[in-house]
Amino acid sequence: MNKLSRACLLLVVASLMQTITAHAALIKGKTTVSSGATAGVVVMAYPAEALAFDGPAPHASKSTADDGLFTLELPGGRYYLFAEGAQLSAFYGRNPITVPEEGLSDVNLLLTPNNLPAPVEPVTVETGVAGTVSLDGQPVQNAIVTVYPDLSSQLKGMGLGMASPTDEQGYFELTLASGTYYLVVRVRQSGQMAGPLKAGDLFGYLPGNPLVVKEGSIKRVHIPLIEVPEKVSRHAANLFGNTSVSGRVLDPKGDPVAGLQVLLYEDSMMLNRPLYVSQKTDEDGRYQLSFPKGGNYYLAARNELGGTPAPGEFYGRYQGTPDHSIEIETGKALADIEIMVDEVY
Repeated sequence: MNKLSRACLLLVVASLMQTITAHAALIKGKTTVSSGATAGVVVMAYPAEALAFDGPAPHASKSTADDGLFTLELPGGRYYLFAEGAQLSAFYGRNPITVPEEGLSDVNLLLTPNNLPAPVEPVTVETGVAGTVSLDGQPVQNAIVTVYPDLSSQLKGMGLGMASPTDEQGYFELTLASGTYYLVVRVRQSGQMAGPLKAGDLFGYLPGNPLVVKEGSIKRVHIPLIEVPEKVSRHAANLFGNTSVSGRVLDPKGDPVAGLQVLLYEDSMMLNRPLYVSQKTDEDGRYQLSFPKGGNYYLAARNELGGTPAPGEFYGRYQGTPDHSIEIETGKALADIEIMVDEVY
């Protein structure tokens, strides 16, 4: 390669690096444990398109100092955030998150121990998993352990199956065929089996995910939980992205209906699992939904998730267009979108 060609190549590389840098965004935050900030923690990110967490994370921060502060540079997009320290780990409860070009700040990653003792008592299953669920070292009853075969659902929804609610010792068992799985735990104070978590609910991610189960073997695990912070409810407008829709749910008389959830679908029949679900409407019937990108979507509102609306339940679809659809651009906000519901008979 002559000098001119080498110089041209260097200019091209420099231009590409400048372009990449120009489109990189910064995530800033803190890594903590229950007692405060923690040092020696690395924050990592996998792209949301990943179907498995295998191999080293493509993006990682420097180890945190005593103040626990971290900075992670990422191209704009959607990512799963993790943190790892000495016998500590965290899976960000809002995963996967959308990273806008302007970046994110005040991201708090609460780490829990990843070496807690697993149960040793005899089990009733031949192949599968037996485990304990705890919060701050205390067993948690009525926790729901959900199993996912991969990341195609982004660890949301009903998954492949669920264990029976944990007993008073926080114990659960689940029969599984040989394979690779992801275990996630949720405890909703409302008692619902589905829907977005609210402040005060509990969430847990098995530190050893993905879990490999072999035929005739039992994997014994301990899954620590964290409490969903109050600020999650305050950030409904951008919780899952910088595109949002908001409005009110009303009855046929035009009165607000509280306690319903608004569902965002990609299919016009609204038969598949919704892409996103709002918190329950407030006393004024108000709701807010955020998601990563614009497009053509369909809206409905109802009391409970899953199955056909039952008699006595409130249900309704957005009536502002003939096909019940809304059109929204990425990064924009649609406001005053009203959904009328009526009682199912």
